[in-house]
Amino acid sequence: MPTNKDQAHWTDEEKEALISFLVEQKISSKMGDGSFKTAIWNAAATHLPERFPNQKGPMKTAEMCKGKVTSVSIHSYINLWCAHSGKHWDNSNGVNIAMEDEEKDFQDWMGVCTRPGNSMHLFKNSGWSLLEGMEVLFPNDQARGTHMY
Repeated sequence: MPTNKDQAHWTDEEKEALISFLVEQKISSKMGDGSFKTAIWNAAATHLPERFPNQKGPMKTAEMCKGKVTSVSIHSYINLWCAHSGKHWDNSNGVNIAMEDEEKDFQDWMGVCTRPGNSMHLFKNSGWSLLEGMEVLFPNDQARGTHMY
């Protein structure tokens, strides 16, 4: 695991370029059984400095690219939120909290759903720019659990 000084800095544009690159690879049938082979992650790490020659921080490695896709997987949290009866999500307004009771309900849910990486609070009233790409990459990433039918 990289030390703090070795951690990559990711701009929104770099994250979008990474997801777009992976979507292109999937469309080109270069995605294996639900995941990418090492060669694709290496190609992604090579692709980014070509698009962004003045990256901040260390050059992104294949492992950093793979880790970023895992860490930006807010997609599963969106599905968990929507699995609650009557809960709203759209990619323009996010959760679209407009009233005090909606805010309380959202904060209560955030308190229960405290897994590392849950950044739904960022999308309380705005969409997520990576949603469409993540839906292409992971179309079966839906809410699951022992009590799902």
